[in-house]
Amino acid sequence: MAPTGEPRLLTPISQRQFEVYALSLERGPNFDPAQIFCAYQAGRGSTSGCILFDPEQGTFSSLALRRRVDHRWVNVDESGPYSTPEATLNSLSIGMRAGDPPESLPPGAKRRPLLLKAGPRGTSPEFDLLTTTISHLPALMAIGECYLALPNPDANFVSDFQTSNFASRLFELYLLACFREQGLRVQQDHVSPDFLIEKDGDVCWIEAVTANSETPRAGGIGDWVHAPEDRNERLMGGPAARFAKTLRGKLQRNYHELDHVKGHSFALALADFHESGSMVWSREALPTYLYGLRADIEGEGAGRRALGTPITNLTGKHGIPVGLFRDPNFAHLSAVIFSNAATLAKFNRMGFLAGWRPPGLTMIRRGILFDRTPGALEPIDFELSVSSDEYKALWPWGEVWCQELEVFHNPLATHPIPFDLIPGATHWFEREGDIECRTIWANTVLSSMTLTKCATDSP
Repeated sequence: MAPTGEPRLLTPISQRQFEVYALSLERGPNFDPAQIFCAYQAGRGSTSGCILFDPEQGTFSSLALRRRVDHRWVNVDESGPYSTPEATLNSLSIGMRAGDPPESLPPGAKRRPLLLKAGPRGTSPEFDLLTTTISHLPALMAIGECYLALPNPDANFVSDFQTSNFASRLFELYLLACFREQGLRVQQDHVSPDFLIEKDGDVCWIEAVTANSETPRAGGIGDWVHAPEDRNERLMGGPAARFAKTLRGKLQRNYHELDHVKGHSFALALADFHESGSMVWSREALPTYLYGLRADIEGEGAGRRALGTPITNLTGKHGIPVGLFRDPNFAHLSAVIFSNAATLAKFNRMGFLAGWRPPGLTMIRRGILFDRTPGALEPIDFELSVSSDEYKALWPWGEVWCQELEVFHNPLATHPIPFDLIPGATHWFEREGDIECRTIWANTVLSSMTLTKCATDSP
């Protein structure tokens, strides 16, 4: 509950909206043991801040953020502890400096290009959809904040995002949000790999790649492509072959031999945009290729169980060998990080939940949940309003960025990734010949679609 007597210039905002702004902080919106008590903005969004409550000490503190002239957020004031939220609010209102001009750039810092100012290469249909439709305003706001939160995007980021590499750049923004949300320090001090993540002394270099990246427009707006009907084709056919070619192509660049990567964990982060809709159904081909095991089902009734059947090659004329994680030549690859949620739909939901809601806009998420009931092998259907209490109750903190993030661990890794480095991800690992799963989430979405409708839409 917000304190009484709020200063006239401050406007209350939701905790979730402030958390999106706080993705710009070095370790994101993580203030343990303190928790966000209430949040505000002022000056047409040029300054923001929050009151934090420490339940262990029973005290309050304040944190003020202000925009620089390049629109990026910077931490300008922290104060406390205080015994009451009212005293903390007085300090916060001073630290936010609502009437002051934007903060100046540090010496030597360059102003990053504007994400929405179209360049000479034109724009893609995906970029136009994002920037010209009221139904995607929540995504536009969330994407803009994630771009501003990037530590050091490369020189081609904006032009790529506006044109044929929209999906690849969106994936990078998604990864940043996932990492910062979990309290990871994210750096981009080298041209490659894309990210260095660090927490409590553990580090990992991560290079992001999208399947079929040589034709990135393939996964853009277009006719929806459904999964192959043949199960073997889904598991061992075209989808697995695309993953294999993409991963091996990246591994040929020998990132692990770079001086700054040597001796550390290294992972490839992978998303699939090879066709419109492919991210909904192609995921199950990835562990098949990585571990060389096809998921089969044996038994009847209550005795049914999943069984990993060893395979040696993918189907198709090339017969690509499977089991990337069985090859000691790739022991330098610690893991493959995967997500099917680096989509406009995900950013739209997260922006909507943060409070950027055009009048009359509604969202329905429809999909399937992993059924963790012992012996259950079929998913659970769901269809819920994103703004409903039932949807929020699926997870302890509601929907967050990292719930669809998966880490497939290489059992031969020279430098394994500690599970605690990316605690919000679902971790897959081998133990005694079986592939097991560890996650903090009781409900895991396997695939979904988000349906939006504006009050102005035709019936």
